[in-house]
Amino acid sequence: MRLPTVRQLQLLKALDQYKSISLVAQQLHVSQPSVSIQLKQLSETVDMPVYRQHGKTIVLTDAGKALLTCANEVFTSFHNLSVSIDELKSVTSGSLNLCVVSTAKYFLPLILGAFCKKHPKVDINLKIGNRQEVKERIEANEDDFYFFSQCPERPEIIKTPLLDNELVVIAPARHELHLQQEVSLNRLSHYPFIMREKGSGTRNLIEQFCKEQQLTLNEKMTIESNEAIKYAVASGLGLSILSRHALDYGEVPGLVKLDVKGFPIRSTWFLAKRQDRKQSLLASAFETFMKEQGVAILERSQVSAKSALSS
Repeated sequence: MRLPTVRQLQLLKALDQYKSISLVAQQLHVSQPSVSIQLKQLSETVDMPVYRQHGKTIVLTDAGKALLTCANEVFTSFHNLSVSIDELKSVTSGSLNLCVVSTAKYFLPLILGAFCKKHPKVDINLKIGNRQEVKERIEANEDDFYFFSQCPERPEIIKTPLLDNELVVIAPARHELHLQQEVSLNRLSHYPFIMREKGSGTRNLIEQFCKEQQLTLNEKMTIESNEAIKYAVASGLGLSILSRHALDYGEVPGLVKLDVKGFPIRSTWFLAKRQDRKQSLLASAFETFMKEQGVAILERSQVSAKSALSS
């Protein structure tokens, strides 16, 4: 069997991510025929098709999945080589690849800003997605660090607890439940709710809580954005449950926090990394900074920040 080229492996990884040849071409800024030819040559290299059409999307065959595993290992090796070269330089420059769940975008930039002030020549590549998307990237070993709650329990993943994460019930200002204390879960279930999408860490925590409490929420709308949810709630479309961080660091007028029995739902933010990914001096410096100064930076900002919610 001939060996596939690096470019072919790059296209295969992109195909697995975007599920469409046209999207691969668009995202990688190449022509669609070029992508098709390269993938056809890859299939000829292994003498088996590497993808197939599944409805309106494309999925990898078993041969394609085997090649994808190989591709991930190849690019991890390239990364490790890059790290080894960087170690011959210094910690003051280089690139740091981070992947975080969408809620973390409200407060993580505060920490990144302080770190970049200390290391001004550092480039930060920040990917933002829901929990499922972050999980897929950590499985593919794409980044230096991952920041989310509900971290997968796998031996190759090292996680460090950093920060408490509390989910609270929010409502539009002047809502009839606003001034009431310890609203019952049963009463809460009678109001329409706006929820995050399937695969979201926030939704997973809510579903787990509802299962434990034998609670069925009246879900009327699903939105894939915390910002859009906050504006929808402020407009009177329903109640919602979001991380306190999405409220404290992303102010939207016209919101109040409800006092509901059993809330807040508590979880933890984790800084996670792959044990089998060689860590650069820069990544080590960032990890130390996060552990030693990250929480303190957020606590100082919370003291001075104006809360998005009235109590």
